[in-house]
Amino acid sequence: MLRLNKKTEYALLALRLLDQAPDDPTLVTARAIAQRYRIPEMLLAKVLQRMKKQGLVSAAKGSGGGYRLARSLSEVPLLDVLTLFDGVATLVECQDGHSDCQQLASCDIKGPLAVLNRAILEPLERMTIADLFVGSGQALQLLSRRPSPFLLARS
Repeated sequence: MLRLNKKTEYALLALRLLDQAPDDPTLVTARAIAQRYRIPEMLLAKVLQRMKKQGLVSAAKGSGGGYRLARSLSEVPLLDVLTLFDGVATLVECQDGHSDCQQLASCDIKGPLAVLNRAILEPLERMTIADLFVGSGQALQLLSRRPSPFLLARS
């Protein structure tokens, strides 16, 4: 159902490596990231440029150039990265506001699907990239410790 595209996967890999880089003036090159994860350097370079435009990474050109994090990953909502290349994911077309659905006028599941869509996206808005990288067990605990008021109201 929800599946990350390659660009999003590469963005997460790059953020992970940049987060682990030492806090010194040395920058990490696209080539180093591509070699570390065995991913195509040209596609990764495009991903890094997109992340630069969004303020996730900063870059320097030339000899000694490369990338570093522009801000702490604890300040970056996971949903920001998940939607960087494809926009916001919705379960059905009518949820994204650009629907030509023929059943729209008589649809009686649009509301429940909106609730389901919100229930899926809301935890991704609360979780940061740093939360994701603490470990899968800890990330699940973080989500369970921050119950969604939206979901609690429905129980």
